[in-house]
Order: sequence, then structure tokens, then C-alpha cells
Amino acid sequence: MDKKQAWIRMVEEKSLHYLNLGDGGFDERMKARLVDCDFEAQTVTYAFETQTWQINEKGGIHGGAIAGMFDTAFGVVANFTAGENEATTTDMNISFLRGVDYGMTLYMKVYIVKAGRSLIRQRAELTDAATGKLLATASGSWMPL
Repeated sequence: MDKKQAWIRMVEEKSLHYLNLGDGGFDERMKARLVDCDFEAQTVTYAFETQTWQINEKGGIHGGAIAGMFDTAFGVVANFTAGENEATTTDMNISFLRGVDYGMTLYMKVYIVKAGRSLIRQRAELTDAATGKLLATASGSWMPL
């Protein structure tokens, strides 16, 4: 198996593992699923379905739920990027560009910016799967434990 095939296999296995722990925890409740990965571009794309528990008082999706989507996707990618170790969030910055409505399917594309030994830098874009419109962006760092 070459390096590309091994990377794709790791993305698939780790995504399945971390998003389906069977513990009823936050990442599992987000119900994300792997959509695509690109070894050359070092990107991983997940889909999120908006859910009723994420709705804010105005009927849209709460910013904290959107932040949780970013942290879930970033965390999964950081955990397989860290190799044998797991990784923890050290900082994350989010820019909300458009509202997110209940009933939307969202795509989050995570870019591995730098995979160092002490920090893993990532950025991501959240888009509406139906229209391709950019809804939010984020960046942050994860520390291998």
C-alpha cells in the first residue's frame, strides 16, 4: 500500500471511529459523516445535518452548535494527524458569514495547514451543500498529547 492509499484508509478508519464512539457524547450527537478526502491537497470534508437541538431562539442554528461542528471536524482530523497520540484543541477562531438554517445539509472542508510535532494547524470552510455558499470559516491549533 502506498502513502496515499494508507492516508486515505487512515482518514476513513479514524473518522468512522471518532464520530461513532457509541458513548452518546458530543461528537457522536453531531452526526457528521465523511464525504471526501484529498491526499494531495491534505483536505478532509465532512457533512453535517442540522438538528432540532441546535436551534436558537430565532429558529436558526446556534453559533455554539456551529462552533461545535468546527471543533468536531478539526478534532477528528487532528487526532489522525497526530499519529499514535490524540490531540486537544489549543485555540480556535471562527468567522460567521451567513446564517445557518434548520434543515440545511452542511459541508465542512478541513485543510491541514501544518502538521508539526508540537502543534497541528488547520483551517476550514463551512458551506451550504445545496448552494455551495460559504457560511463560516475557522482556523485553529491542536496539540498532540
